Amino acid sequence: MTEEGNDMQRGYERGWVELVHAPELPWEPAHGENWPVGAEVKVLSRDESSGALTGIVRLPEGYRRGAGHHEGATEYLVLSGGLRVGRALRGRGYYGYSPSGTNQEPWVSDEGAELLFMARDSTPDFVPKPGIVREDAGQIQLDTARIPWMITPVEGPPPGICVKLLRHVEETGELAALIANVPQFDYPKLEFHDCIEEIFCVSGDIWLGNAGAMRPGSYLWRPPYITHGPFYSEHGSVLFLWVDETLVNHFVDDPRSSREENRRRAQAERDSAEGA
Repeated sequence: MTEEGNDMQRGYERGWVELVHAPELPWEPAHGENWPVGAEVKVLSRDESSGALTGIVRLPEGYRRGAGHHEGATEYLVLSGGLRVGRALRGRGYYGYSPSGTNQEPWVSDEGAELLFMARDSTPDFVPKPGIVREDAGQIQLDTARIPWMITPVEGPPPGICVKLLRHVEETGELAALIANVPQFDYPKLEFHDCIEEIFCVSGDIWLGNAGAMRPGSYLWRPPYITHGPFYSEHGSVLFLWVDETLVNHFVDDPRSSREENRRRAQAERDSAEGA
């Protein structure tokens, strides 16, 4: 199967986005049906087949959205302002995840808010009717300011990276997390991964040798087996990270190493590990 065919089989047809900078993008009316008038979006990436997307959603002062659900899974991170969901007020840094079809309480934003919003597997259409309500529905609501930083469990990078794990699917390795690095962080290696990698810069700066500088609002959607790096951060950074399966660092010496070469290299590493 070709590289393109493999990506389509996994359900992702967004291509390769590296980099876009949200401050340079235009605001558009919110994508998806039944979002109340006034919500706007800056689209960072979109799957033209399924309608799934990632974007910055801006809610105006006084915004109201009643209870309901999305047919696909959604998640968000509050970037600024305040959002009341049900009775809970959620400020900067609050993270929420709702599996497909689960009921969502009403949204109210008295002061306005901006969210990093992700419709994972379908259009962000909102259905103004009750969704699934049960204790094991799998919704996640986290105030990330209250989550302690931990040393990254991923092998390979030099010291200086910390993680706040937001969501993890043990069966597949899919995860969402906040990743931070210290100032003057120097990571001189070239690497690639077997997974899709989505990154949004929440604060600070980090230089990507293959693409340029990430600053607040910078975003990438990187397919598997793309060579990238090295990395350097002058002032430190906080990044939102999502991967669709277990994140493994594979290292290469040639910045021109192709996806197919990297795919074969990763398979050889797995074969060697299994035979050891």
